[in-house]
Amino acid sequence: MRRTFLTLAFLLAATAAVAANPYFLDRSGVLWKASAAPEGLVLTGVRDGAVVMRSVVPFPLALYGTSDTQIQVAADELTGKVVVVWQRNWSQDASEIMLAVWRDGNWQRVERLTQDLSAHPRNPTIQLNEVGTTVPDANAPDDPGKGTVIRDSFVHVVWWEGTERGRGSYALLRLSADVDDPDALVTQNLETFASIGLACTVPVPPAVLEHPVFGDQAPRDRAFLLYGSQRICLFQLLEVQFALDTGATTDPKGITVIAQRRRHMPIFGVRKAFAMTDELSMEAVRVVLGADLNPVVYRVVGNTVEYVTATDTGWSRRRTLTVKDGMTMDQAIPLVERLAR
Repeated sequence: MRRTFLTLAFLLAATAAVAANPYFLDRSGVLWKASAAPEGLVLTGVRDGAVVMRSVVPFPLALYGTSDTQIQVAADELTGKVVVVWQRNWSQDASEIMLAVWRDGNWQRVERLTQDLSAHPRNPTIQLNEVGTTVPDANAPDDPGKGTVIRDSFVHVVWWEGTERGRGSYALLRLSADVDDPDALVTQNLETFASIGLACTVPVPPAVLEHPVFGDQAPRDRAFLLYGSQRICLFQLLEVQFALDTGATTDPKGITVIAQRRRHMPIFGVRKAFAMTDELSMEAVRVVLGADLNPVVYRVVGNTVEYVTATDTGWSRRRTLTVKDGMTMDQAIPLVERLAR
């Protein structure tokens, strides 16, 4: 296994793109950006070069030396909500993962996703999903035109926390839920999904282990999460898909009651597992999945795209594609992404 570790080197010390992505362009042409400022975290919307919105998250920096990093932004088309997730650092080894939701000039939700500052929660990343299910009309079940489409939108958040026995953690927020819905937010310890394996014989570098990441794959109605576990020495590909809750309940008198508001519920399942590679840095990477769900992992380092591909039997060697001889980075990246089958 050690030989595999070494042949899959991904240049841990190399300069790569910033892992967080504080920008999001919505379909109306607004470029959303969140940035750290002395007064706190600032969300800005810009369209055609003009600022159309600016607001400070109502959770100010309280102590000297506190900072906001690893900022992520996403704008949901279905609900019109803008989500900001970030890492608030209270000291070098104490932090928390924060989430805020803005809509129509107001901050509807600002809360901590983590509770233990000493666990040093870090490296958050997010993904949006919109899910739609057609419910047939009871009076015309065979006429799809009379069905009712139930839509929900979700934001997934994943991060790492802990030191010697760290783990990946996950949160799911239903953006289409009412603001005061107590069931809108759920969290999971990703170690609960870990399959059988053997603990790593040598410590895995933080750049490998501490960066769980979402895979990019169609269809868009689900999420795929690639994360590592030193406890079983494997990368796991966790799928989060959704099924419509019928909303049917039975009261004490035996009468079935159908709730007025149906909603989609998450279903979790590990689809694949891959060998851990202690020099395959997951920092600032992008993961692309094909129909076989074997990932292509790559990142840009200077004028080079570094990448590895996975199969059911293991990882390829680290390979590089250098931008030269008239090739541009815009041409090089699609070539690598097409390796996903």
